[in-house]
Amino acid sequence: MKKFCLKLHKWLALPLGAFMAILCFTGFLLLVIKDISPLFGFDTNDLPFYTGVKQLHRWLFMVPENPRGGLSVGRVIMALSSMCMVLVLLTGVVIWWPKSKKMLKSRLKVSTDKGFRRFVYDTHVSLGIYAFVFLFLMALTGPVFSFGWYRQGMSKLFGQKMPPKEMKTPSEKGEALPSTKDNAFAKTNNHQAKMDAPAHSDVPKDKKAGPGGKKKGGPKLFKQLHTGTWGGWLSRVLYALAALIGGFLPISGYYLWWQKHQAKKLHKAKG
Repeated sequence: MKKFCLKLHKWLALPLGAFMAILCFTGFLLLVIKDISPLFGFDTNDLPFYTGVKQLHRWLFMVPENPRGGLSVGRVIMALSSMCMVLVLLTGVVIWWPKSKKMLKSRLKVSTDKGFRRFVYDTHVSLGIYAFVFLFLMALTGPVFSFGWYRQGMSKLFGQKMPPKEMKTPSEKGEALPSTKDNAFAKTNNHQAKMDAPAHSDVPKDKKAGPGGKKKGGPKLFKQLHTGTWGGWLSRVLYALAALIGGFLPISGYYLWWQKHQAKKLHKAKG
């Protein structure tokens, strides 16, 4: 079982590790900017850097004509990378699962006096264990915002209701117009598309103010699980740290693979 998981872990991480790192690093930036910008009186929608990071995170800068539901090569690559990251994380747990408490203590420590390669290996394993739960939730829910079929499957799995096929979309005059499943999420103009695009926020934009300025409804489950808003500021900090760690995991994985590959070449040369 471990041999199979090791092969799957390696052959998914090698071609897609770079995209997984981009997902994590950009996710980290989105979380940090979203929390810091209000402190300086900035609106993230007015920050070109934030918009660029979001476009890289979601679409590799290949923004589809309909950001809410349209497909592009970049969107497919990032969504598939997120899905594969789920398998990479799960196989990583199987590969490095300790057989005893003593091994567990060893796996959770980082050696600093046994050479650089051992240091990288220990950080790859231990930090991966610490960040696993948060990275898993982020990777599992990411494709929800890209693929309708994936969103349907996850909705059934989590017992969430799907929106009806026929939906009402407001016109520019405020009138409710019928729309089909294909154009239900179509943008009416660039400003509306910008406001409709999912953003990393504690308070979703689709909340409506009720009497007394109170907000009706609550954050959507998948958005909460993806951005860490389910636990307030503490969960958001943990998510940000996990995303930062997740960005370095493919890099350390590439280094370990390269070192092992070089060792094999040297062994063959001597033999």
